[in-house]
Amino acid sequence: MEQKKVVKIYEPNDYEQVMDFLQGVHTLGEIEEDLFENAVIIVSDEEIVGMITFEMFRNKALIRYFIFDRDVEEIYLVEMYEKFFENLKQKNMNKVFVIINNDNIMQMFINLGFNEFPKESFFLTEESILNTKYKDATVMFYEIEY
Repeated sequence: MEQKKVVKIYEPNDYEQVMDFLQGVHTLGEIEEDLFENAVIIVSDEEIVGMITFEMFRNKALIRYFIFDRDVEEIYLVEMYEKFFENLKQKNMNKVFVIINNDNIMQMFINLGFNEFPKESFFLTEESILNTKYKDATVMFYEIEY
C-alpha cells in the first residue's frame, strides 16, 4: 500500500528528520543548517523523503538542496516545486538560479521551465563562476511571474 505523503514548509520541529534525511545523502560534504528555514519538504510516515531549499545571494535565490528519494511520485515533486515558488513569491523574489553538474538533472530543470544563463555574467559573492570549482557547471534560471 502506498504511503500518504505531505508536502509542507519546513518548521523548526522538523529539524531532526531533516538532519536524518540529509545525513543519508552521501554526496553532501557538509549540511548547512541555515538553509533549512527556506525549505519545502516531503514527509512520508514521519520521515523526510524530499527537500528543496535556497539561499539568498545578491538579492536572488540560488537553489541549494533539491533532493528526493527515487520512489517519490512525480505528483509530490510537482507539489513541492509549487510550494517552493509560492515561498519565493512571498519573499518577493523574481528570479531563481541553479548550478547544475549533471546532464540528467539539467533536463529536469528544462522541463520545469528553467533557461540557461550565461556563465560569464554569473557571480558567486564577488567572484565569477568561471573562477570557481563550478566553472564547468551549467547555470540556469527561472523568471518568477507575479
